[in-house]
Amino acid sequence: MASVSIAHSGGLEALLASLGPADTLNAFAQRHLSPIDTYDRQRGTALMTTLEAFLDAGASLEATALRLGTHRNTVRYRLRCIAGLIDRDIHDPRVALELHLALRIRQSRPPASLDAVP
Repeated sequence: MASVSIAHSGGLEALLASLGPADTLNAFAQRHLSPIDTYDRQRGTALMTTLEAFLDAGASLEATALRLGTHRNTVRYRLRCIAGLIDRDIHDPRVALELHLALRIRQSRPPASLDAVP
């Protein structure tokens, strides 16, 4: 029951902080997101933005397309690219949860601390 009270009193960030040291959380985020980061950086794409919008939209293609101001087929194509980069099915709820947590960990940490993780 203590975990529930942590989540209610401090939100997701407090819950994440209680899961382990910052280095461990940052490594988790990097492990899940670095292939997408690398691809975006090398090609000037915005797959990470698409992934975040998709997960925040509850995995809805239509809502994601609306948020990004693009066609749902474009979103579908980008999601296939992401799935290929990480070699996982992003429609699998467990995979989606891991990716969403990785994104939230990243957002709760200063960017410099993420770069230091191998």
